Amino acid sequence: MNRTVLSPRQRFERSIVAALVVCDIFACLGAVALAYVLRLYVPEDWLTRLAHPPELYAGAAPVVVGLWLLAFFARDLYDVGRFRSRLAEAIATLGAVAMATILVAAASFLSRTDYSRAMLILFWFSGSILAVVERSLLSRYSERRLSLPDAESLTAIVGCGELGQVVAERIERFETLGYTLAGFICVRANPPERIAGLPVLGHLDDLRAICAEHELDEVLVAQPELDVDRLMGLIAECGELQVHFDLVAGPLELLTGSMEIAGVADLPVVPLGRRHFAAWEQVVKRAADAIASVVLLALTALVWLIVPPLIRRETGASAVFEQTRVGLDGEPFTMLKFRTMRPEADPYALSPTDEADERITPVGRWLRRFSLDELPQLINVLRGEMSLVGPRPEMPFLVESYQPWQRLRLQVRPGLTGLWQILGRKDLPLVENIEYDFYYINNRSLLMDLVIIMRTVPVVLFGKGAY
Repeated sequence: MNRTVLSPRQRFERSIVAALVVCDIFACLGAVALAYVLRLYVPEDWLTRLAHPPELYAGAAPVVVGLWLLAFFARDLYDVGRFRSRLAEAIATLGAVAMATILVAAASFLSRTDYSRAMLILFWFSGSILAVVERSLLSRYSERRLSLPDAESLTAIVGCGELGQVVAERIERFETLGYTLAGFICVRANPPERIAGLPVLGHLDDLRAICAEHELDEVLVAQPELDVDRLMGLIAECGELQVHFDLVAGPLELLTGSMEIAGVADLPVVPLGRRHFAAWEQVVKRAADAIASVVLLALTALVWLIVPPLIRRETGASAVFEQTRVGLDGEPFTMLKFRTMRPEADPYALSPTDEADERITPVGRWLRRFSLDELPQLINVLRGEMSLVGPRPEMPFLVESYQPWQRLRLQVRPGLTGLWQILGRKDLPLVENIEYDFYYINNRSLLMDLVIIMRTVPVVLFGKGAY
């Protein structure tokens, strides 16, 4: 399995995120303590004397801290790669503190505990000051630290055109971003020796050799018209090198896309590398898969009692259909489904794309309509062959036709549902399925899995795209 590639700048950004979390926790606890002290000294002419002991608020502090971190996460304040001005950072921080205060108020109401309302106002006031000051100091430290040699990323730019030169100019202007430019990698034949004062390191076809020779940490792709298959194939060849790739958005993406501003000064970038999925996240995901599959199997016990006899009566064959699919790391496994097609149908033919397909039985059409045919895959999830969320497992003959970069799709455990299912299901062709899967692989998180599962429910109930 390919290891996660991190540049020195990205490793430093991770340490900054950890520092932000720790400092935010202290800022929150400080706001609670300061609010309590200030409330004690409010003149009794203004408010009645505070009768609550400090233990009451100390006991609520863990919940308050959790809601505080949740609010800061929701406002993307742990996305340190995003470019923000000092003013924008302060405004976002104030918004997060206000959100946290509202969440604390809601939690107080739901707990039916008589907390001081004045304490809540003082908490908001104290938290706003402490959070803005704490984050401003840490931001200045990170900018200075990124400019030091051991935190800088030796970077090359793919593309010698206008966009590539704009990227180079922005990087040289914003020295605190942590990039050191090694030069350009050109796509066109016979490039000049230097462009915009920087050396041309070679041709794109020699990407792997260039990355190895110059020991590059990062490659910024700034060639909007570059063929996707060609680019991803070359990146796949660099899989064993410690190089991180980012795609810089061109004019078309800026006009039509909805990407966040991140990465290279005020230029949007899309990471082409794989997001690190921590060991603890893998353990939690696997545990959640096992527990959820057991619970769902128990909740659907009635389906298991009713459906198999109907299938056997209609088809005269086994109710559970077995098919070889390709799973994690390219390992084949036997995927289980309720039989929905006639026994004489080719088991490895392409799936139906029309609900009137003659291969589908009447009972099978009803099962497919509500995705009940996939219930036996909960057994695959319980075995560890599949996950609740992930790319759909493909048939071997389709995987054999993959290009090298498309095989990166096999680096995660296949799932019962995923982005392809909730955004289009079988309305989308295979190539778009792969693109959605790559977005999931590059951005996956436990929160994304939860969102996908929640959005799968209405898709299944209304049977969108199910044939």
